[in-house]
Amino acid sequence: MNPDLCAPAGAPGLVADLLANTDCQASSLVERGYSALSTPGAATATVLTSLMVIAVALYGYRLLLGKGLALSDVTGLAIRLGVVLLLAASWSSFQALAYDAFARAPSRIASELVVAIDAPAPLDGVQSALDRIEQGNVGWRTRAGIASPLVGGAPTAAMALNVSSFLLTLSTVGLLVVSRILLALLLAITPVMAGFLLFDATRGLLEGWLRALTGAALVPLFVLILCAIELAILSPLLDRMLADQASGRFELDTVTPVALVVIVFSIAIVASARAATTIARGIRLPRKGFSGGAAVADAAPSAIAAERPLLLSGPRSATASPVARALESAARRDAEESTQRTVAAASRGSREIRSGSTTIAGATSASNPSEAGSRPYLPPRTRLPRASRAAARRDI
Repeated sequence: MNPDLCAPAGAPGLVADLLANTDCQASSLVERGYSALSTPGAATATVLTSLMVIAVALYGYRLLLGKGLALSDVTGLAIRLGVVLLLAASWSSFQALAYDAFARAPSRIASELVVAIDAPAPLDGVQSALDRIEQGNVGWRTRAGIASPLVGGAPTAAMALNVSSFLLTLSTVGLLVVSRILLALLLAITPVMAGFLLFDATRGLLEGWLRALTGAALVPLFVLILCAIELAILSPLLDRMLADQASGRFELDTVTPVALVVIVFSIAIVASARAATTIARGIRLPRKGFSGGAAVADAAPSAIAAERPLLLSGPRSATASPVARALESAARRDAEESTQRTVAAASRGSREIRSGSTTIAGATSASNPSEAGSRPYLPPRTRLPRASRAAARRDI
């Protein structure tokens, strides 16, 4: 466990204490949970070892069946096994690869962006804003007494400041705490999720885990940036409200802008969290893994038969599988035989038509010599065989 995260907060306050305790517990959950799941002899480690053995055995089974393995298949299996061992068997490698990247990098990026726009530190600013809202709310509650907030005036202003305080806390500190706890839980179960990389049927579970992990990591990035912008707008409004109260003026128009800014930015922060999850849903893992030509060899015969017209019309690929080449040769033989039958049938029909026309022409010339002599003999029109199988079938 990182001792710096569990140290007492430097600045007192709800925000600092809550985030410090959350970071401490989240770091402890990730480290201890990961160690418990990846310890040799634990149930998870045993299951993970069994899955790796099964994955290697399936490739050996394919060799026994004579399907063969391409170099890309062996390389893909080696890469999968290496990634699984990296994620599930080494805390130091996992901490440098995943924990620092997902849990700490977004907050550092947000800090750099906040410094670039010359805004105050978000977390310190939230605590200061909450303190000033509470300070201004004391005067309004004193003037409101026990009156209902629906009557307007001081009771309504006191209620607006209370709602603003709750919304500001939930939309900033609340979302940060939720995202860090969720991120710690997802990182702690990494040894369990790593085994799903070995098989195509379970890769969807790993893909969903990566999406949730990425979404939980992006939420602090958006929240901290929007929080810094909100505080930059809210701070002058709070100063004006406290200055009016110090001079004895309690004007409702100094409270309304504070409540509106807090409500609008609360909606914006929630929308940014939604945008983070939408971005994370764009993660896609390759469906066929690292396999190359084996995917074509293992395809269903019906799927290959559906591609038969494409095989006949286009050039044969040098990397086609034996099954595809055999189907292409059979289809070519069928087409040649059908063409030969079509040509033979057309020749027989042409001879019959020619003989019938000769007989009719002879009879006509015998019955009417003058008419026969005036009409030249026209040979019957023969049909040539069509190029395609469908056209030849229509000619028959």
